[in-house]
Amino acid sequence: MPPDTAASPADLDLFGPGFQADPPAVYQQLRRSGAVHYLPRNGWYLVTRAETAREVLRDPQRFSSRVHKHTQPPPEVAGEVAQIRAQGWPYIPALGTSDAPDHTRLRKLVQRAFTPRSLAWMEPLVRQTAEELAAALPDGAELDFLAAFAEPLPVWAISRVLGLPESRRADIRRWSVAAAASIGGQPEPAAWIDHERTLLHYQQTMAAEIEQVRQEPREGLLSTLVQAADHPGPDGEPIPLAQLLTLLRELVIAGNETSGKLITELVRLLDATPGEWDRIRAEPERARAVVEEGLRWATPSQTAFRRATTDTQLAGVDIPAGSVLVVSFASANRDEEIYAGADRFDPDRDGLQHHLAFGMGRHTCIGNPLARMEAVISVQVLAGQIAALTVLRREPPRYNASFMVRGLLELPVRVRRRPSA
Repeated sequence: MPPDTAASPADLDLFGPGFQADPPAVYQQLRRSGAVHYLPRNGWYLVTRAETAREVLRDPQRFSSRVHKHTQPPPEVAGEVAQIRAQGWPYIPALGTSDAPDHTRLRKLVQRAFTPRSLAWMEPLVRQTAEELAAALPDGAELDFLAAFAEPLPVWAISRVLGLPESRRADIRRWSVAAAASIGGQPEPAAWIDHERTLLHYQQTMAAEIEQVRQEPREGLLSTLVQAADHPGPDGEPIPLAQLLTLLRELVIAGNETSGKLITELVRLLDATPGEWDRIRAEPERARAVVEEGLRWATPSQTAFRRATTDTQLAGVDIPAGSVLVVSFASANRDEEIYAGADRFDPDRDGLQHHLAFGMGRHTCIGNPLARMEAVISVQVLAGQIAALTVLRREPPRYNASFMVRGLLELPVRVRRRPSA
């Protein structure tokens, strides 16, 4: 490990290149010395062990979700960013950064679209799309698996869930990248401006879509949300457009970033696990265990923010009221007290579904059934059509610079198709 990744909380910067070079190694060192660490450079308390993370997530009274998780633009472009934002709608907390009763009301609106039963109609459509994307991988070709398969699949799925036209799929991908860039990351000044313009385009486009479905309702979650937002019933309040735009933005990110990064990492892990593709081919249901272990191992959604509502104590550490906590799902999912050989990818391990890749409690990721379905179908379809996806080694793998949403930037592979496919 490079010298600047030494896990001294006094020096650790979650945005810094030392941490970003190898987060699992840093988290491993931190877990050895405790479950909670104050990071003076960021002013946060970092939670690194599984049981302590669960304690925080189970107690929304002590630990509020009302924390703005996006970083602030650098001073040299702050004025221009403010001008761009002034042309759109203000940020109003939605699912990810609210507490009851607001969170409960919003979650009820969305929940019906993300239950396994509600998504049953999506499964054959997701499978068909995965089959088409896999069939388009040419035998012998060298290509970026992320761009060719892992990104398009979830973009298509969330567009169908929302009921957006196919012409919006390219926009959905651009919007997702822009929205995720400042979640646990610090884009360069020029990139900040590009992302803000993209997010303004998102707001303007989705505001127009919302007005259209008001006039002409259609199938999909967008129409359902708009109708519920406008007509909440006798005990509810209408949801303002600005908050509806925030809610939809959260769904777009959740519907793309986690799934695409998970599917890409699974292909890399399966390439490094001899015989695993053959096992999935012989027993397609094994894909479910592979996906659960991949979620634990990779944890694309790496952390969650909470704010202490009162002076309290956590794992023997005093936490003053108002303090911000960063709960590391990624570290909790490698906790040696819970998982033997935690750094090993092992779909045969016990307790696969006890991980925190989707959080837990009231704020469990609402889109987790869809993300799981997309990943399982992807692995099954690829095993059926492809004999091997050989990763073209580029060491070390290149990840995006974020301590919250982490995934490979590319995955160059060589495709070898099955003769019968």
